[in-house]
Amino acid sequence: MYPSKRKLSPATIKKSGLVSAVFLIVVFLGIIAAFWNIQIVNNEYYRRLAIKNITRSIDLPAPRGLIVDHRRVALSENKINFTLYLVRENVTDMEKTLRLATFFSGKNPIVIRATIAKYKKYPQFYRIPIKTNLPRGTVIFIESRQEEFPEFVIGVEPTRTYPFENCAANVLGYISEITEAELGVKEGKEYALGDFVGRSGIEKQYEPFLRGTKGNQIVIKDNLEKIQKVESEIKPVIGATVVLTLDLDLQKFIEGLFVDTSGAVGVVDLRNGGILAMVSKPDFNPEIFSQEMALEQWLALSNDPQKPLQNKFLQGIYSPGSVFKIIMALTGLQEKIVSPTTVVHCSGSQDFYGREFHCWNLYGHGTMNIVSALQNSCNIFFYNLGKRLDIDTIARYARMMGLGERSGIDMPSENTGLVPDSAWKMQTMKQRWFPGETISVAIGHGSLNVTPVQLLKMIATVALRGRIPRLHLLQRIEKEGKTIVEFKPEFTQVPIAAENFQLVVEGLFRVVNEGGTARAAAIAGLDICGKTGTSQIIAKENPNYDMLTKEKRFMPNSWFVSFAPKDNPRLAMVVLIENGGDAGAIAAPLAARIYQKYFADEGLL
Repeated sequence: MYPSKRKLSPATIKKSGLVSAVFLIVVFLGIIAAFWNIQIVNNEYYRRLAIKNITRSIDLPAPRGLIVDHRRVALSENKINFTLYLVRENVTDMEKTLRLATFFSGKNPIVIRATIAKYKKYPQFYRIPIKTNLPRGTVIFIESRQEEFPEFVIGVEPTRTYPFENCAANVLGYISEITEAELGVKEGKEYALGDFVGRSGIEKQYEPFLRGTKGNQIVIKDNLEKIQKVESEIKPVIGATVVLTLDLDLQKFIEGLFVDTSGAVGVVDLRNGGILAMVSKPDFNPEIFSQEMALEQWLALSNDPQKPLQNKFLQGIYSPGSVFKIIMALTGLQEKIVSPTTVVHCSGSQDFYGREFHCWNLYGHGTMNIVSALQNSCNIFFYNLGKRLDIDTIARYARMMGLGERSGIDMPSENTGLVPDSAWKMQTMKQRWFPGETISVAIGHGSLNVTPVQLLKMIATVALRGRIPRLHLLQRIEKEGKTIVEFKPEFTQVPIAAENFQLVVEGLFRVVNEGGTARAAAIAGLDICGKTGTSQIIAKENPNYDMLTKEKRFMPNSWFVSFAPKDNPRLAMVVLIENGGDAGAIAAPLAARIYQKYFADEGLL
């Protein structure tokens, strides 16, 4: 019998109706319970969830503070930047989105995938920066078709710019995007991926003041990521203004003298220790780090044998050559190994420890005392002085005058150089120090290595007759029109008698003004005192010396340390020309042009 034709008993019909009624009651009660749960029990929870689906918290980047010179000329500032962001929660077809991102940014899809992968721990609504400095044409194209590209958002943000391009690049430093590894350290907790951070120079040194404070917006968006309403906003706060002691005019003038030349120059105001100019050549345009840099561009910079990214003033280490004779003279006088009446005869060469050592003047200087030995940079006089001193005493005075240790200038990544002594050699080479090695150190060679900033500090101390200035670039930091940090000049005193400094100063005066090795630095009406140093790259004993030194890379480095005027000195300066050759002919006249510029501009010449 077919079921449709089957007759149901009244009991069965009654039972079926009862089951159906119970089922409907259960369903109805379930609906009531769910409604009760949503509307009454967890109302607040679901209300927040609903709001969360349409509201977004957006960080507002803070413009970095300005860096200005002592006349308040802006050396680094901010400009508007358009950034293309990707919002993953609005992506419906990732492959299609990648093709679009490639088209908009011009980047390789592999690079874009890697960028997206970096943000895998961030919420899906987090904005991933795909390209900064987006062309305006692309910005207009995307904005006008937002409904077609809901996964892309254009951000308008401040970015770093340097109006004088390469000028003072190694002073200012540069910024670049923070790395994932940096976010894990304590200092990185106030940052997020995509933020920029100071990497070198002043940008790094004063990062805590320059970075400012991020703002935040709570906004309501539609399904196309368009902002419908700003619920609340905390405005970002621009970073503080860092006022430097730097003199832009002087900096630009000195940089203009370094055409196709590498080296470093430092000029300090002796009244307060403030750096007026700090030049390191070659250099780079720091703005390229504020943008996305092509791999080829980075490799060209980082592999350049002239090291444009290195601040040679702070990080370059060199043999000081005859400039070190200043230290030797002070050591000999203070230790009473020599006196103003001590004389040595220079015939051009002399035997020390069974080996013949030469003066740079092969015909000899004749009879020299401490002043004339400095004036003529006589090697034989200082070889004899080195023979009568031990290396540990020389090292002690060298460090006392600021060599072999960081100068304390307010810049990161300063090098220490090396002042060798007997303990250093035993520790590093497991050998005792030999007296013959002291002879080489006595004229600034051997294992001795210094940085230009150390020599600037040393000559500044000589100019101030033993007062050691604290070198600095910061003048003050301002926030909302108020000074929140101000540098106070600091001086300490080196334990060397004033009369010994006077003798050395007299020798340095003759170096420039009485036919010494730096007579090319003389300026009528200005008493410049200084010392040259021509530091060999290869030993003169090398049988191929004459042939090799015809090549630029084997030519000696040229030093000139100086100050002016002789009494009540105003400026001290160090000039280093890498592979420049004769210091008296190269470094000294360059220094004279800088003095001429500064004192003329100040109305003092």
